[in-house]
Amino acid sequence: MTTDETSAEPQVVGDALDRIQSAATVLGVPAETTETAVAVFRRHRDQRAAHAHNVATTAAACLYVACKVERVPRTVDEFVDATEADRTQLLRRAKAVTSELSIDLSGFADASQYVDRYADELALPEGVADRAREIVDHCENAGIAGGKSPSGWAAAAIYNACVEADMDVRQDTLTELADVTHVTIRNRYKEQREVLRERNPPPATAAAAIDWYREYLPASEYVADTARELLATAADYHPVDDEAAAWAAASLRVAGERAGAPIGMKALKTPAGCSSSDIHERANDLESL
Repeated sequence: MTTDETSAEPQVVGDALDRIQSAATVLGVPAETTETAVAVFRRHRDQRAAHAHNVATTAAACLYVACKVERVPRTVDEFVDATEADRTQLLRRAKAVTSELSIDLSGFADASQYVDRYADELALPEGVADRAREIVDHCENAGIAGGKSPSGWAAAAIYNACVEADMDVRQDTLTELADVTHVTIRNRYKEQREVLRERNPPPATAAAAIDWYREYLPASEYVADTARELLATAADYHPVDDEAAAWAAASLRVAGERAGAPIGMKALKTPAGCSSSDIHERANDLESL
């Protein structure tokens, strides 16, 4: 290292630490995480000399790594906006930092932290947020969450929970929140739904399926009682237990409409994997009785 480089390094280091603090403030990162980022930067500097031309990217990368380690949910694009670092260079530098310091980030991708954040931003009822966390846990226990973006995984869990609760949360809203594509959310959503159906399949009888739907669907007891009465009448003319989930969904659909509290088709068809046409057909049969 030349004399000029030696004399310049304290200024470069100071610039890097200032950038870490500034970005942490913009991102709302806790003080403890900022301290971790500074420690990561200092350890990284010991491995590789700081250079003025890449200090912004290095500072952003160290804060990014610290947020992963401390489980502070922030997306890559949020870092890009806060630091003006190039996205590709930021991810490359973060990978280099973790490699040089032997930091394994695979165990720090906690989707539940993102669920909490998105639920707060969407002002979701606590029951829906709890269900989203439960979905994350079920899928992690099933071994299908490995290697998936925690932000996208959390967004899909939020979407699944909202669908079950018949809440109108658009995928566009979640793609913006999670900084992922529609394709990512759709794919994660389908993967999660498969696990949920395997874990908790619909009951064999239509009457029991009504209660199964109501585990998460906020249908009133009056609507449920009306649906049961519809099924009891339909059983004299149709084998309702042969396609229990579809008949239960249809009865809830008709009962909800009669009570002035209609239930969305997506909330009825998604949990059991019924088709809209199957539910409509059986709803028409119930209306004709």
